[in-house]
Amino acid sequence: MVLLIEEDPLVGLAVGDTLAEAGYRVAGPLTSQAEALAWMARSAPDLAVLDLPLRDGDGSRLARALRRRGVPFLVHADDACDAAACAELRAAPRLTKPAWHRDLVLVLGQLAREARP
Repeated sequence: MVLLIEEDPLVGLAVGDTLAEAGYRVAGPLTSQAEALAWMARSAPDLAVLDLPLRDGDGSRLARALRRRGVPFLVHADDACDAAACAELRAAPRLTKPAWHRDLVLVLGQLAREARP
């Protein structure tokens, strides 16, 4: 299950469709850290795609929660300065918008392979 956090509804739908076509089950798009954290209180994603910045912050809280749970994620953001918020965000793979959707799928696949024991 891929947790998709994306503020822009059109981008969220397009990315979600791309991931579904690639065989992923997708939760979202969710539009805020609060929504994503509430979803994570009930469910456990395998991977995540995190848009930055979000309307309720820089993504640090969500990035830390994902790392604590061992969930690999990639940052799909408008520019590089968004990654400076915390170590978890700086360490994550990053694709700058507009990224090719096939690149999102490739990076998620790599994260999934690296996460398997």
